[in-house]
Amino acid sequence: MNLRRQRPNDSLDMLLDTMCNTFGGIILLAVLVTLLTSRERHGSAATASDTQEMLQRRLALAQGNLQQAVQLQTTLQAKANDDRWKTQVSLLATRQQIQDEIKAIRELVAQNAKELEATSSTNPAERMKSLNAQLTAAQVKKLEAQNRLAASQENAQRLNARLAGLEKQAANLVNESQRQLRLPKEHETGKRVTYIIARYGRIYTCRNSDLSRNETDIEWTSTLTSEIAVPKLGKGIDPNANAAALRTYFRNQSGNSVYMAFCVFEDSFPAFLRAKQLATESRLAYGWDPFQLSDGPVSFGPVGHTPKPQ
Repeated sequence: MNLRRQRPNDSLDMLLDTMCNTFGGIILLAVLVTLLTSRERHGSAATASDTQEMLQRRLALAQGNLQQAVQLQTTLQAKANDDRWKTQVSLLATRQQIQDEIKAIRELVAQNAKELEATSSTNPAERMKSLNAQLTAAQVKKLEAQNRLAASQENAQRLNARLAGLEKQAANLVNESQRQLRLPKEHETGKRVTYIIARYGRIYTCRNSDLSRNETDIEWTSTLTSEIAVPKLGKGIDPNANAAALRTYFRNQSGNSVYMAFCVFEDSFPAFLRAKQLATESRLAYGWDPFQLSDGPVSFGPVGHTPKPQ
């Protein structure tokens, strides 16, 4: 039996259509009568031919239609609240949903049928050849990815080994550059002290060979109790690039009467090592005091220099 052609005994669609049309017609008639009555009431001077009795009849007719419309509305509301009508409305909604699902399934079946037809029309040998080609391409891509992964892992291992070697080399360089030095002890000396400042990676001699104050490389500031020496950036002697000038300065000093005192800042320790070597070659006695950059410039007073090293 074809269930789609089976109709219910009571057609809900026709009933609802009839009730809506009737209710709409009654409402429209009531509105028209009300409008006509209002116009006739306001235009009584223009429609003097209408009598009071006709107006009362029209009003009574309009009221009767309005009462019928109200009654019809009440009847429709009662039917709408009836469980039987609610069930039918729910069934109609369910039927529409089922029809939509059936339509979607039919479209999907039709699409699958087209795909199957296209597949069946293809030669199985060609289809197998195409699938084998796709499989081969996928295997090639997988092999390339595995090779790249292996190369990346090997490269990472090589870089780690290189990094470990560089760290070891850096540690060796640090150990080589760090020398265990013994700070000089203060002691009495009868020799004349000549101060040298190691700053900015250069050597600044506080006195010239003729014992005059070196104002070319150092900016001096005199106070009541001291003299402050501030080395000029870019001046001084580079002990590595211009070792001859520093060696000449040391040779002009008398080894028996001169004592070289180095004021070494933390940024110029390699320059001090080179200058110390040149002073030793010239057979000069020397000593040195370490300074930090935060200590400020060297200040020379009657009892030596400040700040004192920590």
